[in-house]
Amino acid sequence: MRVLRARGIVPIVLLGVACGGAGCGGGTDVAEVRAVSERFSAAAEANDGERACAQLTPQTRAQLEEQEQRQCREAITGVRLEAGSVARVQVYALNAMVELSNGEAEFLEQGQDGWRLSAVGCTPQKDKPRDQPYDCQVED
Repeated sequence: MRVLRARGIVPIVLLGVACGGAGCGGGTDVAEVRAVSERFSAAAEANDGERACAQLTPQTRAQLEEQEQRQCREAITGVRLEAGSVARVQVYALNAMVELSNGEAEFLEQGQDGWRLSAVGCTPQKDKPRDQPYDCQVED
């Protein structure tokens, strides 16, 4: 199984200043973000590429397909993602971050179709700039 590497480090700009640093998503947003993350994880573990890709933003699906030269439902099953449960959810206006129990993170955006994953399999990078602290397996 191949590990996909993102072309760059995902920039994370989470509107912390606009939200006072405490997050500004309500309980409904937190629950929806958690549900998207859990649906993606369950689908990935079951090798259900169709269901996993449905949790990704259109841009993330397109990037994965371009990078792998095959449809998302086939490409996503080749990505090695460690299983992990949701440990923490932070919502900032139209962006969210999910921290997983395995130490990885996922990033989401709220769009026309609701909350969708824009980056998965993200690991913290110690000596990186503060605005690009994660290296992600899949990102837009």
